[in-house]
Amino acid sequence: MNNIIKMLIKNKEGRIKVKYLKNNKIYDTETSEKIITYIKQIPHDGLFITTYPKYRHTLYKTKKGQFFVHIGEYVGQPDITYRNKDYIELISEDEVKGILNALNDIEKYEELFDDIEEG
Repeated sequence: MNNIIKMLIKNKEGRIKVKYLKNNKIYDTETSEKIITYIKQIPHDGLFITTYPKYRHTLYKTKKGQFFVHIGEYVGQPDITYRNKDYIELISEDEVKGILNALNDIEKYEELFDDIEEG
């Protein structure tokens, strides 16, 4: 089963930290390393057409090395309303490399991986 359970917990400073339980493992946005935040379109199937609203994505890496991305706030056009999202997806190292390539974030790629070379 691939269900996700979300827990909201206030820390000592009063900030809300978010934990997700997926596949019997906890993914904590506060204790994981925040790698990058970026905007990405997600297909939304409407009644007659498919639209592609933009959402804020935040990529994290746990202490054990698992990458996950939190999909959150809608950041598209202010005159169009979509609900914010709030879930995580586990992603592979190759998917992270693909994201960093698409964003052309050379510094972050070099920080995380050692397989970059000159073309």
